Amino acid sequence: MQSKPKYLLIGLAITLICITAWYLKTIVIYVSIAIIISLIGQPLVRFFSSIKIKKFKLPKGFSAFLALLTILFALIFLISMFIPLLIEEGKIIEKINPNDILTAFKEPLSNLNYTLQKYQISHGNGENLENILAAELSSIIGFQDVSSYAKGMLSFTGSIFGGTFAILFMAFFFMKDEHLIYDIILLLTPPKYTEAIKDIMRDTKRLLTRYFIGILFDMLFVAALTTISLSLLGVRNALLIGMFAGLVNVIPYVGPLMGATFGILIGVTANIGLDFHTQLLPLIYKIATSFLIIQLLDAMVFQPLVISNIVKAHPLEIFIVILIAGTLAGIGGMIVAIPVYTILRIIAKEFLNNFKIIQKLTSKLEEKK
Repeated sequence: MQSKPKYLLIGLAITLICITAWYLKTIVIYVSIAIIISLIGQPLVRFFSSIKIKKFKLPKGFSAFLALLTILFALIFLISMFIPLLIEEGKIIEKINPNDILTAFKEPLSNLNYTLQKYQISHGNGENLENILAAELSSIIGFQDVSSYAKGMLSFTGSIFGGTFAILFMAFFFMKDEHLIYDIILLLTPPKYTEAIKDIMRDTKRLLTRYFIGILFDMLFVAALTTISLSLLGVRNALLIGMFAGLVNVIPYVGPLMGATFGILIGVTANIGLDFHTQLLPLIYKIATSFLIIQLLDAMVFQPLVISNIVKAHPLEIFIVILIAGTLAGIGGMIVAIPVYTILRIIAKEFLNNFKIIQKLTSKLEEKK
């Protein structure tokens, strides 16, 4: 009976923390990104700290600064490659006449329209598919407004500089003093839970560091394979497609579909003048097949090493967690599902290990690397 008020207080405390985090979600996001950067940067900090010139050793603060600069320059390098390619593709799209698209897809649209009529499947207000597509191209895609969209993106990029500075500022101190968060949490921890909290933070840091570094390499793996394969197939702007595919690959299950769709759209818009059946359709097949093969390689070779092995969870378990997170919080939930689930499992292992289901779900966490 005495435990009921205790669990009630714990539940109330968790609720208050969640409500506070929701109202301060922007700051929570900034801190979370800074922590992720610091986790990725810790190996770099250790590397720079290990450098010795005779008896001189780099100070921890300077090593953290060099690590942050390395990460920042890598991001700037990738952005400097991505933006010109995006602008070039924008110029290509801006010059496209919607009528050219209708001409290129006239035959398949006619066949589809005939099939729909044959099986009495209604679409829109009974209009011809060509008319519907023409209206969509003019109002939604808005080729004539690509320049204004690009300017809007540049304006948005400028507005996030303040947030970027805040994130980098925090990331520097998290890398400089890797025990900063550790010490703050311990100050807020009741003495009787100190050892358990220490174990939780140690395991969390170990697993999440490996997870985020693994995800980074997975993104590079997909980007490199996509770029190389599409370049060999002669697809225009293969580097742009590859970089986008690697970037969105961080989104479980949905990311590969987004990458493939983007790749096909870029391939089509860059070659809109080709004959549909003899040239354009084979090109679409080539791009789709390349993405399928790369994703199979990623799913069967890289992903098990990055996710299943690193976070010590069964693939089906991970799938269900991502599905639940996606239902509750959309794409953002899918991205953070595995890290959050990993933390919850570590906490459950320390405080709820007397339950059989918790023992089963956290048994592999006992393995130390």
